[in-house]
Amino acid sequence: MNFSLRPAAVLAALLCAPAASALSLQEAQRAMEAHNPDLRAAALELRGVQGDAQTAALRPATELSIGTSKVSPRHGVGPGRWQDKRVDSTLGLGWTWERGGKRALRIRQADALLEVAGLEMLDARRRKQVALHEAYFGLKGAQERVRIAEANRQSSAEQMAAADKQVATGAMAPVDRARLAVDDLAVADAAREAALELRDARHMLGLLLGRDDSRDLSADDPWPQTGVALAAVAFDPQQRADLRAARSRLAAADAGVDLARSERHRDIQLGVEAEREPTDISGVTWGVSLTLPLGGPSRARGAIQRAEADRDSAALELQVLQREARAELDQLQASVQSAARRRDDYEGLHADAARKALQGIELAYRRGAASLTDLLDARRSWRDFEAALIEARADHAVALARWEAATSLAEGESR
Repeated sequence: MNFSLRPAAVLAALLCAPAASALSLQEAQRAMEAHNPDLRAAALELRGVQGDAQTAALRPATELSIGTSKVSPRHGVGPGRWQDKRVDSTLGLGWTWERGGKRALRIRQADALLEVAGLEMLDARRRKQVALHEAYFGLKGAQERVRIAEANRQSSAEQMAAADKQVATGAMAPVDRARLAVDDLAVADAAREAALELRDARHMLGLLLGRDDSRDLSADDPWPQTGVALAAVAFDPQQRADLRAARSRLAAADAGVDLARSERHRDIQLGVEAEREPTDISGVTWGVSLTLPLGGPSRARGAIQRAEADRDSAALELQVLQREARAELDQLQASVQSAARRRDDYEGLHADAARKALQGIELAYRRGAASLTDLLDARRSWRDFEAALIEARADHAVALARWEAATSLAEGESR
């Protein structure tokens, strides 16, 4: 039985896939900003809030009223010209006088909510940058795992071919070949898993970029450097977009409280009316009206209580976010430093030298200077080292992206 058929099928499927399209991180960022559905939804939300701000600035519209009365079911409206009809006709205009500064308070609240929408869009962009780095470097790690899996598969296939010849000549016991076959199956499983991980990583990045077909995506930027001086960065966490948005929400809630309290000042409606009644005075008369809602200031008590609760909730949310931001910065800084040290430790082992050492063990085994157990242990150690090195690089890249996003500037750009 040929144990190299399974990994060969996996690699054949990969070779039949479309050619990979090289994509830099900056190109991916531009594509995400242009096509990501979540960022487009945030922009549409901002556009809607801009419309709300325009509506909040409107004054009460002037009301026009036209009416007629004294239409008799028996005699109708009377004979003659329209001027001689018996009906009583009225034409009036009405204005609403808003008291308590309601319009100014509406504008103040709408401006604060507009600022919230803009800052939330920047914060959504900041969070998507983190997701983009995770997906991009996740794809890069998957590509390297596929490359390593191919190299391991080729080496295992060559070893199995040599083992078949040795078994045929009696130089190797069948039980030793069976042990090699088990290891070859492990290599084949790793190749299949690497191929699936590559497909998933491409789909994840494609979703962020808003692409329908992500089969040809390829992450070709190098891994980020580890020598980033985090402690020298001077950054005020209060300038982060999410904290600024929380403060703007609190300002909008304050305006909402004042707006609710302004309802204690009842609006007044003023009107002027022209009335034509030909049967009584044969002419046009004028009148004015004043409408004032009845009821005391207690009618606004429920709305005031609701607005004050919303304001207190916004203040509490701001306090929680401030504490979380301070804790997050400390945690992210420690994570970046730990990930950088871990990556340096693995890279300090010199992968090329370790690979040559494995090749030396394989050569020694073929010449009878090393046992099969030594060979299998060396292979497993090498595969574990390769996987750990890729994981360390990817973890460092993601941790660095999270730190940069957490310390992003007011404009939403990462440093």
